[in-house]
Amino acid sequence: MPRDCRTSQPPLTDPAYPDADAVLDRLVAQAALTAQDRARISARATALVKGIRGTGKPGLMEVFLAEYGLSTDEGIALMCLAEA
Repeated sequence: MPRDCRTSQPPLTDPAYPDADAVLDRLVAQAALTAQDRARISARATALVKGIRGTGKPGLMEVFLAEYGLSTDEGIALMCLAEA
């Protein structure tokens, strides 16, 4: 019998996974970004998002999800394959 990819992964509460909040706090502290760094990053991210949204063409993910929605068995199988 084929394995269902939705149940083959350990849950995120598994002790093998660190606490996400603790990891993020540590990474933010290590990054030590200045206000100027944050402003530059925010401006760059904003420009990237506007550029992507401004193309008027759907991206690969939008086309994929329109064809194989995640509410279908095919869509779930393809997403599991992509994640593998």
